[in-house]
Amino acid sequence: MAGETKNISEIANKVSREIFNFFKWEAQRLEDENFPCNKGLLHSTKEDYTHPVDIVFNYIDPYTNKRVFINTDLKSYKNASITQSNIRKSLISLAKTIDCARSSEVWRTRYASMQNDSPDVRGMLFVYNHDGEYHKKFYDFIRSSEEKKKSINLDNIKLQKGQQLHIFEPKLITYLTTVVCDAKLLHHDGTFPQKNYSFFYPDLRLHKAHGEELERPATIEILSAPYIIIKHGDVKKYDEEAEESIKTYDKGYLIYYNRSGSDYKEFIYLLDMLSNFQLLNSNNNIRIRIASAEASSEARPNFKKAVSAYCQSWGFDEHKKEILDAIEFSHVETIQKKFSSVDIGWRLNNV
Repeated sequence: MAGETKNISEIANKVSREIFNFFKWEAQRLEDENFPCNKGLLHSTKEDYTHPVDIVFNYIDPYTNKRVFINTDLKSYKNASITQSNIRKSLISLAKTIDCARSSEVWRTRYASMQNDSPDVRGMLFVYNHDGEYHKKFYDFIRSSEEKKKSINLDNIKLQKGQQLHIFEPKLITYLTTVVCDAKLLHHDGTFPQKNYSFFYPDLRLHKAHGEELERPATIEILSAPYIIIKHGDVKKYDEEAEESIKTYDKGYLIYYNRSGSDYKEFIYLLDMLSNFQLLNSNNNIRIRIASAEASSEARPNFKKAVSAYCQSWGFDEHKKEILDAIEFSHVETIQKKFSSVDIGWRLNNV
């Protein structure tokens, strides 16, 4: 049983690494290490109380130009184990962990030694459903103080001022898994590069994007947003017969959409955003791929309707309409990886 439990716990680690590596996050090598609590009775009545750390990811936020540390609690649950009680316990524990991490020399030495000033430490609860049978609305577990009593009251989590706690629940993880797998398939087909891509950050009125463009990661806020915009260069693949690299696809923007598309007004908003970002011009090859598990069968006709309505609203000439008509819109088949403890055991033992 102990071996089976360990195998199951490794599933979330494996899945999280595959996801966040694509989004250009870095993972600290030290994993599954507790660190001493420095808050005393505020956190526990036990002596020598410690906080768990499954894994710490980090990235540099392109807008703030500061490194963000994501102290992650990895949970790999079957459907029946995703309960209000388990989620509440995990959130309370994680809130205490990041409270201590901000002022812990042990935590900082292990995970943030490259940081000169006080690190931006956030918590992330990563709830992976390894049997693929969880289809409920996860956030029904959570409520404000006025809502139903059977749900988790966030006021009781005791998150400290200035702290942030992010939840990656099964549906969001399925979406991100779908994005990563689809991008790999596009690369195999020669229409997406292996490395020559970055995540798009428009210059805002008060914030400009920093750092080398190709190194810009997708922030945790982008991953949970309605869409992810990926900028990529020309795609090249090695031709064995010609013994040289040849261009197989033009540079452009690949946009993954995480909404149902059941209302054409969704796409009017998206087109308006792309216009504000100055992406709607003849020099940009644009692909929109709807990757939501709740994608509507009417998404494609709704997108075409949105293009017509948008052109009419702005009085676009034929040239601008051709640019919008050239946008490639596709559905992506949802990818939900399922594992048994035996399967993951074989995988880990043969690494």
